[in-house]
Amino acid sequence: MTKLPPPPFFILRGHEGVITALHFTEEIDDSISSRPSLISGSRTGEIFIWNLKTFRTNYRFEGHSKQSILFLNYYQSSLLSQGRDGTLNIWKFLDQQWIVIRKFQSSNVGFCPAKLYFTNNVANIVLFNDTAHELRIYNYENENMHGKLKMEICVGMCMCIKAIQIKEKNFILTGYESGDVGLWNCESLQEISRQKLHKEEPVMCLDYDSECKNRGISGSVAKRLETWTITENLEIGKVKTIDISNPGINVVKIREDRKIVITAGIDFKIRVFSWKSMKLLAILDFHRLPIQCLSFCSELVAKQNSVFASGSEDKCIALWSLY
Repeated sequence: MTKLPPPPFFILRGHEGVITALHFTEEIDDSISSRPSLISGSRTGEIFIWNLKTFRTNYRFEGHSKQSILFLNYYQSSLLSQGRDGTLNIWKFLDQQWIVIRKFQSSNVGFCPAKLYFTNNVANIVLFNDTAHELRIYNYENENMHGKLKMEICVGMCMCIKAIQIKEKNFILTGYESGDVGLWNCESLQEISRQKLHKEEPVMCLDYDSECKNRGISGSVAKRLETWTITENLEIGKVKTIDISNPGINVVKIREDRKIVITAGIDFKIRVFSWKSMKLLAILDFHRLPIQCLSFCSELVAKQNSVFASGSEDKCIALWSLY
């Protein structure tokens, strides 16, 4: 008899809005007392910080004028949240409440989440500005903008980004509305390669493994995943197409150990693939509405290892332990 894939080991409920962003943090400070903790955001601007020992929220608050949360992170005892109101807020826990102490402004009514990445231990923020049609790179500490990646109008909106390192140099991968994937050099601020991987469908999500396989993966609204690589000449080259049964991939994530990759989307299902062979290992079926976000955790949660979370339009967050 075929062994059925495991169900979630816990379900977190309480959001009034659709779950749109998830982030695990391993930091412990005056505001976050349990390790790890999960931060979640919704389409109505709610931000929850979950204690994963009690499976209850330590904090609940609203931000971004009740508009959708696109991005969450936690860095040096500060919470970073980006909303569709065009701001990225830096929150601190002061006087027993979360207060916005700084803001990065960048017009963005689209879908592209920000990214936090590091160069020589310096934190940088990347934000898409849809009015200027460019990516803007800021120094996180002093808020100075030190780079603009100006995009061509023909590629449409920037849908998703990924900061990577190749041979100790920094690059940014971009997924476009046109179905193209681009590679930008962070020093020259130039797009050095672009490849149409998804015909005319928008690139909804992408991830890249620059440490082990030197291979990327991206999904769109179609019924397929595309895998691709960056050559020695820093050109994007297609590797393989993986067909799936239903269209609409909202999110794709490669686990840190580079053993599995998971996808999720509008058919409510999570697909687990071997990253080495791209063989489908399991289909996880719990959510009853489209899945908008996924996040991996590198630490034990309730004695469960290899944990990840999925957030859905059904307003539930499922916690899974897999392989």
